[in-house]
Amino acid sequence: MKKIGMWHKNPSFILSFICSGDCCIAHRVFSGILRSDVMCTACGFTSTTYDPCIDISLDLTTPEPSGKTLTTPTLIGCLDRFTRPERLGSDQKFFCQQCQIRQESLKQMSIRKLPLVSCFHIKRFEHSPVKKLSRKVDRYMQFPFSLDMSPYLSSSILRGRFGNRVFGDGNDAELGSEFELFAVVTHTGKLDAGHYVTYLRLSNEWYKCDDCWVTRVSESIVRGAQGYMMFYVQKMLFYKATEKGGTS
Repeated sequence: MKKIGMWHKNPSFILSFICSGDCCIAHRVFSGILRSDVMCTACGFTSTTYDPCIDISLDLTTPEPSGKTLTTPTLIGCLDRFTRPERLGSDQKFFCQQCQIRQESLKQMSIRKLPLVSCFHIKRFEHSPVKKLSRKVDRYMQFPFSLDMSPYLSSSILRGRFGNRVFGDGNDAELGSEFELFAVVTHTGKLDAGHYVTYLRLSNEWYKCDDCWVTRVSESIVRGAQGYMMFYVQKMLFYKATEKGGTS
């Protein structure tokens, strides 16, 4: 128990045990590894760090006007923004080891290691200390039932940055990158009060779990849900569970 306590308090312990596989069941299932690259815009020197994660929080930005209609946010769009290079402001200069001075930089996130189950948390609760405003973002976001995570892997990001000179980043592709949706958590209500409902996929049937009531629902109901959290399982494991459920 002392060893498990150290895992949950110290990110470096979690990172090392995720890589070795010697960790608790929750981290074996949900833990992945994120890669963060900060690149000096003057010389190109890159500082890389790795951090464990059990979910990925994604910004749900206000849709930009497109003609007379508003574009609908998508999970793919959120992931694209999450892994897109971001220019850090002049007040966030980092110390470049090659230039030996503080320089402006670009930061880019990618996924070093995929978990067995990928959990995406949508930031629907906004808090602005500057505007002294807190609100819930009640906006529909499209999400796919099948998800290919390969564009967001570190190896793919690095190939896009450097071309064929970089072929991979360790074991980020040791597990499959194809995922299937199997659970959606929704939230209704306001910031200070609300209710959570989960849609769960079992043997290719969808069920609505609302407190102690469980009812079967159609796929269209799930597609129209205002997702707060989405859970995707590796496709290989999903089909194995489906086959097992169908034969039992």
